[in-house]
Amino acid sequence: MREPAIMFRLPAHVLSDVEALAQRLDVSVNIIAKLIVTREIMHIPAMLEEHDRQLANMHQFLRELAFRNEEFLSEDRRNGAAAQAIKGKLHEVTIALDAIRDAAFIRPSTFIADLIRSHDERSVQKSLRI
Repeated sequence: MREPAIMFRLPAHVLSDVEALAQRLDVSVNIIAKLIVTREIMHIPAMLEEHDRQLANMHQFLRELAFRNEEFLSEDRRNGAAAQAIKGKLHEVTIALDAIRDAAFIRPSTFIADLIRSHDERSVQKSLRI
């Protein structure tokens, strides 16, 4: 059984480059587009993993920096109003960092699968709006 066609538009300057490449390789423009899309999609898991690793490193560094500053300001001789204000700000920074880390964590979603399923189960199918 033949796989369903996927259609998308390319800007004119990109399409002309893809057509030139297809002519040079003596293959279809569709094959070139399919290879490019497939190759890019194959890199997504590695990119997401690297993104998560880098974000974890930044998160850890900034949390440690905030804790070190808070420890420094908590010593006996540094209890002035300015030190308390700085400690309060550092606490806000650590809370914000934790929120950013939680928000950036990639969670699996069934949104696309649910959208396709609801589209396929209709008695009359219409094109999905983009």
